[in-house]
Amino acid sequence: MYRNSFRLTNREIDEAFATRQFRLVFQPKIDLARRTLAGVESFARWQHPQFGVIPPALFLPVLARQGRNQELTRFVLSEAVAQLVRWRASGETATVSINVAPEELADGSLPVSIRLALNAADLDPSRLIVDLPERGLAAEPDRARDTIHALSEIGIGLALECAQEPLIDFTNTDTATLDPTAFQEFKIGGRAIIQFASRIEGTGLGLMRSRLEYATSNQMKTTAVGAETADTVSLLPSLGFEQAQGNAISSPLTPQALLDFDASTAMESLLGHAAQDASQKVQLEEFAPPKADVSDKKSRIQVVRGNAKVELMTQGKTGGQTHVIKLPDPASVTAGKQRDEQTGVPKLSFFTRLQTRFSRTFQA
Repeated sequence: MYRNSFRLTNREIDEAFATRQFRLVFQPKIDLARRTLAGVESFARWQHPQFGVIPPALFLPVLARQGRNQELTRFVLSEAVAQLVRWRASGETATVSINVAPEELADGSLPVSIRLALNAADLDPSRLIVDLPERGLAAEPDRARDTIHALSEIGIGLALECAQEPLIDFTNTDTATLDPTAFQEFKIGGRAIIQFASRIEGTGLGLMRSRLEYATSNQMKTTAVGAETADTVSLLPSLGFEQAQGNAISSPLTPQALLDFDASTAMESLLGHAAQDASQKVQLEEFAPPKADVSDKKSRIQVVRGNAKVELMTQGKTGGQTHVIKLPDPASVTAGKQRDEQTGVPKLSFFTRLQTRFSRTFQA
């Protein structure tokens, strides 16, 4: 509907910033063990005077094409700091996360803007978390390294936000290029990725498992982004996640609605009142495939795309066979094209295509 009904212009964007048509909403992030509020992630919304709320999937690419991501980031930073000031007055100690565009990791002005905003509000820097996208780290690692160092010196929290299509082999990256000690949080996002991992229940975590091990070995909190069902949320601790956010827990809330949000009540409503037994939590090093009858034949499935590989084990009538599923290399896909230009239909992500091909392989 939006695609055919209007086209956003630079003038409209100017008016949106000038008249404060942009606003922030906040999605709660939950500590899974304690069922408490660990923090919130901020998201921008555009309340257009004619078209109402414009979905971020439509206006964010427009701002990126017109080189105006920095303006939006500065607005989000200002509003996030204002939220922290309000919380300070009420005694709330949760953190607020903001997102930055990949190209902003090469922007030397980002640390300066953050430092000035925090100093003006006289805020504890650790209350603000900046999510740094893997895509930005991969695009210009040297300039990103300098930005990360400058941000770390401010004292804010840094979260490493994984791309849905992996771009960096973290376990083999030189620490001089990417220093893991600079990060306090490791976020794996995308509904398809989280659902895929929860369905295989530890037997084929592959890339996700290695990334979670990398995070925990470097003392980062592990956060699942995109938890959309109660079943998924209940499985996250056994997969190695300590925190979670997603619409199953709460959709993004206005600042006023956030005042009424209670993490414990939300989790009890979602998962029931079952007691949380920390001794039952499966640690990463304890992950192992479920035991099966030794008489069952097993098959090995290798799914490969670029540097990303997922290995699965299964059993059944296809037993004893090796299946290799290859997907196109990420470099062959034009960056930033998320929809088919002719049909407008969203392109499927790596993990969505993986699931599709996986299911086709074993239908017979």
